[in-house]
Amino acid sequence: MKRNEFIRRLGLLSGGVAFSLQNMPLRAFAYNPLQLAWEATNGSILVLVQLSGGNDGLNTVVPYQHDTYYARRPTLAIPKTQVLPITDKLGLHPALKALRELYDQGKVSLVQNVGYQNPNRSHFRSTDIWLSGSAADEYWTEGWIGRYLAKAFPQFPMVLPEQPMAIQIGSAESMLTLSQLGSTGVVFDNPEAFYQLVKGTPVETNTALDTPAGDELRFLQQVAAQSVQYSEIIKKKADAGKNVITYPNTGLGRQLAIVAGLIAGGMQTPVYLTTLGGFDTHAGQVNTGNVTSGAHANLLQTMADALAAFQKDLDRQGLANRVTVMTFSEFGRRVNQNGTTGTDHGTAAPLFVVGNTVRGGLVGSAPNLNDLDSNGDLKFTNDFRQVYASVLRDHLGVDAATTQRILGQEFETLPIFRRTSAPLASADGVVLEQNTPNPFQDVTEILYSLSTAQYARLCLYDMQGRELMVLREGHHDKGVYTVQLTGYGLAPGYYLYSLQTDAARKVLRLIKA
Repeated sequence: MKRNEFIRRLGLLSGGVAFSLQNMPLRAFAYNPLQLAWEATNGSILVLVQLSGGNDGLNTVVPYQHDTYYARRPTLAIPKTQVLPITDKLGLHPALKALRELYDQGKVSLVQNVGYQNPNRSHFRSTDIWLSGSAADEYWTEGWIGRYLAKAFPQFPMVLPEQPMAIQIGSAESMLTLSQLGSTGVVFDNPEAFYQLVKGTPVETNTALDTPAGDELRFLQQVAAQSVQYSEIIKKKADAGKNVITYPNTGLGRQLAIVAGLIAGGMQTPVYLTTLGGFDTHAGQVNTGNVTSGAHANLLQTMADALAAFQKDLDRQGLANRVTVMTFSEFGRRVNQNGTTGTDHGTAAPLFVVGNTVRGGLVGSAPNLNDLDSNGDLKFTNDFRQVYASVLRDHLGVDAATTQRILGQEFETLPIFRRTSAPLASADGVVLEQNTPNPFQDVTEILYSLSTAQYARLCLYDMQGRELMVLREGHHDKGVYTVQLTGYGLAPGYYLYSLQTDAARKVLRLIKA
C-alpha cells in the first residue's frame, strides 16, 4: 500500500492504540499474544461514565430540609414535595427514579461532596486533574487508568495483550488511558463499523528508514497494526455477546449497551469509558414554572435510565458480580443560582458507584451550606483520589503500595465496596470513620457514632502516641457526631486519632499534607 493511502486510512480510524515510544526499540509486528491474566486485574471490570460539563450536585442530591438551599435558589430549587427522599434530610432529583430503585436495592454507593484542594473552575484544567489524578498545582500528562494498566501489564508495550486493556466508546481519545509508554486504550463508536473501517488494511513492514522520518513512519505503522489486531477480537466478542433487555435510545444508553454486549461476549478488557455531555448548565437549567423538568432533568434521567438498564442487563446474564460503574464530572455548580435560570462553575459534587459490588448507601458527609469558601462555593470533604484508591484497592484488587505509586501519594480508602479496606463498624456499637478529606491541608472532618449513650473522648496523637489535643470529651447521647480538625499548627506528616468510650477504643491514622 502506498504511504499516502496508509496515512489517509489511518486518519480515518476512529480508534487505535498509540504509543509515545521515543525511539524505544520495538518489534512492532512480532506479536506474542498475551492472554489477559485475571490475576493482573482481579477479574473485575470498571465502567466509567463521564458527565462532561460539570454536574449540578445540589440539584442531583437535594438537601431538601435545608433553608439555605431554597434561599439561594429561589427559582431553581427542587420542591420538597417532589424530591425522592433517601434520608430525612437528603433526596434525589425526581428524574432519578430509576437510580433510586437501585439505591433502595443496595446497589448504589453515593459518595458525597467529592472534590480537591484549591479547585480549578476551568472545564479543561479540572477535567485534566480528574483524568490524571493530579493535585491542582501539578500538571501530569498520563491518566490514572493508564498508570494502573501499565502496572497491571508490566510487559506492555513490548508484548501486547490479546485483548485491549481499555476501551473508550467515542471518537476523540481521552487522557484517562494515557501512560508514560503511550495509550493503553482503543477508541471506537461501534464495533462493526470499527472492524469494517480497518478490515483489509495491510500494514507494510521493514519500510521505515533509520531516520527521524523513519521513526515516525514506524510509529504510524504500530498504531495501524494494533487497530487491525484489536478490531478483529472486538468484532468477534461483539458478535458473540448480546443484550437481553431494551436500552433507552440515547447516546449513553447505546454506549452502555455496547459495553454490556462485549462483556457478555467474553471480552476481558478491565476498563471502559463512556460519556454523557451537556452538563454545563449556565442557562435554562430548568423549565420556567416546572423546575423538575428541563435540560438538567433530561440529563439526569438519561443517566439514570441507562445505568438501570445496564445493571438489569448484567444481572439477568449473570455478569453483574464483577462489574462496577462509577460516574464522575469535572466539578459541581455554584450554590447560588445565576440570573439566567442556571448555575455557574462550582467545586464539589456527589458521584455514584453502582453495582452488586458496592455496600450501598451514603458515603461521607453532606456539603455544609453554612460553611462555604471565600467564593461562596462548597468545601469538599472527600478527595476524588480517595474514590480512585477505593476503586483500585477494593474493586480492582491493587495492593496498597502499588495504589500509592499510581496516585502519587497515599490516600485512605472509603467504605464504598462490600470488600473494603476502609475501617468498618464493630459489634460493640462504636463506629469511628476515616476522616475526610485525607490527606488534608486546611480542615478535615472526623465522624463517629455511638449506639448507646455513654462517655466518649476523641483525641489527636502523634505517631509516638503522645497526646496533642482533645477534640471532644464528655457524655454523649446515642447518635452520630462530626468533629472538625484544622490543620493550623500541625506539621505535615502522619497522626493518629483515638475514640475512647465505655465500651471500646478505636484508633485510625490521618495525614496532614
